[in-house]
Amino acid sequence: MDVLLGIGVAAGLGLADFFGGMSGRRTGPIRTITGVQVVGAVIIGSYVLATRHTLGDTRTMLLAVLAGGALTLGIGFMYTGFTWGRMGVVAPVTAALIAVLTFGVGLVRGERPSALALAGVGLAIVAVVLISRPPQAEDAPAGGSETGKRFGLGAELGLSLAAGASLATFQSTIGEIGDAAGLAPLLVVRAAAIALSLLALGVVWRRAGFPRLRVPRRSTLVPVVASGFLLLVAHALLLEALSLGLLSIVGPITALSPAFTVIPAWLFLHEHISRVQATAGLVLVALG
Repeated sequence: MDVLLGIGVAAGLGLADFFGGMSGRRTGPIRTITGVQVVGAVIIGSYVLATRHTLGDTRTMLLAVLAGGALTLGIGFMYTGFTWGRMGVVAPVTAALIAVLTFGVGLVRGERPSALALAGVGLAIVAVVLISRPPQAEDAPAGGSETGKRFGLGAELGLSLAAGASLATFQSTIGEIGDAAGLAPLLVVRAAAIALSLLALGVVWRRAGFPRLRVPRRSTLVPVVASGFLLLVAHALLLEALSLGLLSIVGPITALSPAFTVIPAWLFLHEHISRVQATAGLVLVALG
């Protein structure tokens, strides 16, 4: 069951990343992150009020705040990469690092996964090596964001590694919370994420000279709502999966998420997928 839940987490995360990346290219990563977290907070807040769940004890709330901070940083780095880089590079490298780090944290905690899981982490490392190879001329980014700004491979990899480390911290922290308080801690996670996102948004707004605020367009709101909902579903499944299984197993399974990001990016955004990226994608599928 934990394996199936892990695949559900991967699907939710991958599709949420795709929609978040689309919105980020239209309105910027910080505003997108803020919107995504607000959508999730509204949904989980309504659930907590309807079911009258408590948020948990002090330890649970502190862990949730830490998880919210790590989540905000991770999504921030990743969506920045999506906005001015290629989803087909940022998503796989981020996911592969999450797989390796969560596996390592599980081992430190005393988990003893099977030999098959050990092989899976080895495949994740292979995926990082493959996807990190310098692209040939035909692998150059096609098109561009609305800002016209593009990142090179080095910046894409740097953001991917920072995102992977932050999101691995999020998963490890969520695993420490457990399922005693149900889904309610996710509201604290969202509250912490919103606070950090608004702080970053305020800094950017000030540096821009306090420009006039505009009502978001429908073309921006739809992917933000979709991303916020899917991300919340993925995190709810992650809580359940980690309560039933090992972090060293569930964490690497979530490395399947790039398949649900790269394929829509190829179909709808016409991003080029090179042979190297396709090979890395197959490695990630094998990892799952």
